[in-house]
Amino acid sequence: INKSNTIDESYTPERLVKVKDARKDIELSKTAEMALEAMFIELRAAGFGDVSVTSGYRSYSYQESLFNSYISRDKARYPDWTDEQVKNHVLTYSAFPGTSEHQTGLGCDMHNLGAADVAFAKKEAYKWLEENCWKFGFIIRFPEDKVDVTGYSFEPWHYRFVGRYHANAMRQRGMCLEEYVEYLKK
Repeated sequence: INKSNTIDESYTPERLVKVKDARKDIELSKTAEMALEAMFIELRAAGFGDVSVTSGYRSYSYQESLFNSYISRDKARYPDWTDEQVKNHVLTYSAFPGTSEHQTGLGCDMHNLGAADVAFAKKEAYKWLEENCWKFGFIIRFPEDKVDVTGYSFEPWHYRFVGRYHANAMRQRGMCLEEYVEYLKK
């Protein structure tokens, strides 16, 4: 799921379960949550007990509400911008409803800050995740060096479950998900 590959408004993943290492009531698909749980065991063993999941599954309507709140906020921040400029700006950091991986139950945000921020990339916990998340089937969904490919700004807190095989293949090839999907089509 991305800006080019949308998901229907009625889609809800099967087998959503509660995330154990979350700050609030958050769900993910069962397979992703089980892999996440294993990763958190290792993350904590490495000394990073302060990382938690801050967002997981989002319904279409929740994403729509979130996106619209960003539009309103940025209209107030940038009163001289046109509606189109505001929308294009918001689309660099938030998914339009129907284009969010959170709706699949496979995407989650996790960090050890008060709120998601690129400052997480300077934390040792991020470095551990960057080096190890693939072992559990996760990728950093919007890497810093792939902004032009993903269409989103760098999000060191946003992870996507793709399975261990694919996460490792992407890591070995230095590919983001969009590049990897195109690679698989060849």
